[in-house]
Amino acid sequence: MGRYGTYDLYVTPFARDANVIIPMVVLWFFLQWGAGVVLCTRWCRKRSSKLTVAQHRELAVRFVSICNGLLMSGSAMCFLRELVDRNYTLSTDFYTEIEGYRFFRLSIVAYFIWDVVVCFAYGWGMPWKVHAIASFIGSYLLSFPFSDQYGSYFTGMFELSNVWLHLSEVISMLGSPALVPLAKLCSGIFAFLFVLIRVVGGTYTAGSWLLLTYRLLSKNAEAGGTLVHGEVPLCVSMLLLSLVQVLQYVWFVEIVRHVLGVVGTNKPTEPAVEASKED
Repeated sequence: MGRYGTYDLYVTPFARDANVIIPMVVLWFFLQWGAGVVLCTRWCRKRSSKLTVAQHRELAVRFVSICNGLLMSGSAMCFLRELVDRNYTLSTDFYTEIEGYRFFRLSIVAYFIWDVVVCFAYGWGMPWKVHAIASFIGSYLLSFPFSDQYGSYFTGMFELSNVWLHLSEVISMLGSPALVPLAKLCSGIFAFLFVLIRVVGGTYTAGSWLLLTYRLLSKNAEAGGTLVHGEVPLCVSMLLLSLVQVLQYVWFVEIVRHVLGVVGTNKPTEPAVEASKED
């Protein structure tokens, strides 16, 4: 049930916006290829001679992710501007589009198409594949469009933390002792933003949207299916958002374990402590 049929719900968005989605998919793959070419130059080989082929490939992938994170800062700005305009409240209007958000709404669809291909082509772990597929389907369904303000949080604010993660990993892979403090700084910023944006903010925003959508679907059933564009895409979106948010908690646990492991390895042993006391 809903106001639109299958074609309008699942085909029309791509047919209408292919002029943005397809060039952006090409751009992401071009950037990955270009990064790989640069890494193969003599200058870069001298500075990354210890890296394996797989690590060179990983550097190229992380470069694309950094570019996407920087681009999606525009989506984050759309969210923040809308939040300020609404006196710091989240919208209850499903179908009001945010001015200037269309390009970012479609660019993230293209990015996740690239992400899905990369995850399977390079044999990444199941959590990454699940995240890529769920994010692609979810972002494509949002391109109908609906829920722009909530969508701009997940496509914009979420991506802000990713930039710092990938910068930290890239710097660490270069293996320069002088850059270790910078890598740790980037890692610390990532952890802070991850907790603030993805765990705390993500929980509130996802919970608010799920509750809003549930109430709208309930009213839609009473109104004979005339209030929403489609019940199935909304239900699928609810499932996918829940799945993506649960993954944030899984990764949060991994971050905590990593931090505890680092603290544990840096903790002085008993003999060392005793020796320092004697000195």
